[in-house]
Amino acid sequence: MVDKAGITGFDQDEEKWIQEQRKRKANKKGRSEEGGATLGMNSFMDILVIMLVFLMKNFGDLPIKVAGPDLQVPTSITQLGAEDMTTITISRKAILVNSDQAVDIKDGDVDKSQKKGGEASLHIQPLFDKIVEENKKAKRLAELLGKKHEPVVTIVADETTPYRLITEVMYTAGQAELSKFKFAVIKGQAAELGLGF
Repeated sequence: MVDKAGITGFDQDEEKWIQEQRKRKANKKGRSEEGGATLGMNSFMDILVIMLVFLMKNFGDLPIKVAGPDLQVPTSITQLGAEDMTTITISRKAILVNSDQAVDIKDGDVDKSQKKGGEASLHIQPLFDKIVEENKKAKRLAELLGKKHEPVVTIVADETTPYRLITEVMYTAGQAELSKFKFAVIKGQAAELGLGF
């Protein structure tokens, strides 16, 4: 009398289950050899991070954010729109680089202790440090996105800002390798009516 387990020692249900497992394993092995859809977790996370940075950078609210009671931006009849780049904001109380405060302003001037070389100097050291930090981030982002980094800065200044302070900011930005300057203004009524000059 032959027992139900047969020669292999397994009954029919167990034998069937083993055969199914072997087929599944062979299918999986064949897929990976053919270049199937396998994606490592690290690669997947890298792709998601790059996409997230790209979307945040390119589809934010506004290219330049102007807010606060201590910042009245001048009006112009310009037809040009704002671009996304490094922004230096000069309000009545502080200088900001991409919305991060770099140095305080009191009575339209930066404290002489914050200037490299004393009161007569044009170089504002904390502003320089912050611009260099933000410029490194911008270069790295451009590299990740495969774009060329443009050394451009937009200056958003309160309409009562003294020219001396604007000169100091421009000099400091130039020392930090930002060589092209743009000034942000609010489009006036003439621009909205199409009366640009």
